Amino acid sequence: MQKYTKYLFFISLFLSLLSLYIIGKGGKEIYPFYSWKLFTSPSGSEKFEEQYRLYRVEGNDTIRVLYQATEIYDENNLALITGFYGKKIEKNENREESIKKMKIFMKSYRPEYNNLLLYKESFNPWDLGKASFKINKILITKL
Repeated sequence: MQKYTKYLFFISLFLSLLSLYIIGKGGKEIYPFYSWKLFTSPSGSEKFEEQYRLYRVEGNDTIRVLYQATEIYDENNLALITGFYGKKIEKNENREESIKKMKIFMKSYRPEYNNLLLYKESFNPWDLGKASFKINKILITKL
C-alpha cells in the first residue's frame, strides 16, 4: 500500500482541483472527497466527539434535521453554522442575539421548519458501527 500512496495523493489532488473547477462553472461535485473534512478535521483518532444538532418537533416525535445541500449552503456550511451558534448559545455568549441569528439562518435554510430544538450530541467515533454505539444528547434550547 505504501508504494501507491504517492500516486493516490496525486490522483486525489487532481480530482479535487477538477471538482473545484467544475463547481466553479456551476456543475456538481464529481469527487466526494473534495468537500469532506477528511484531512482538515478527522475524528477517527479522537475518542470523544461533540456536535450541535437541530431537531424538529412533529406531534410527539423529535426528528433530526438532516444537512442537505441547497443553492445557498452545502452540508459543511450547515454543520459549521449550527455548531458556531450552538456553542455561543450554550455558553451564553450573546445568547438572545445568537438564538435570533440561528432562527434567521433556519428560515433561510428550511423555512417550513418551526418548533426546533437545539441539542448537543456527544459520542465515541470508535464505536461507530458497533452495537454499543450510542449518542448522548443534551437539550440546549428551544428555538
